[in-house]
Amino acid sequence: MTEADIKNFSYLIVDDDDFSQEVMASVLTSMGGSHIHIAEDGESACRLAKQHRPDFVLLDIYMPGVDGWELLAQLRRILPQVVVIMVTGSRLPADFTKSMDHRVDGFCIKPVSANIMCKSLIQARQRRQLTGS
Repeated sequence: MTEADIKNFSYLIVDDDDFSQEVMASVLTSMGGSHIHIAEDGESACRLAKQHRPDFVLLDIYMPGVDGWELLAQLRRILPQVVVIMVTGSRLPADFTKSMDHRVDGFCIKPVSANIMCKSLIQARQRRQLTGS
């Protein structure tokens, strides 16, 4: 996968914060992404995942109700091969460690620049292809 391939994939942004949703959607759009869906909670995320079957999920950790960790498990049952990148405002080392324990494909700290997002998408996709899980 290269930067040019980003436009060929579909994305689901899951974040309860409107501003974070807009920033991530804007970053993806600036890289050529056009198949972008946004969910603000776990219920809408699962519905959109079933409906659109995205290639990538950009998933916030701390959300009211169902948090990112619980939603990750639900999304993995719906779409076992989806590439998941945890995107959080938290700088806690425990969150990064937990993301590795949960075998997510990538981890970004908000706000995410286009450069970091692009690298994260490429690396996460390559990691998923290498592990085959």
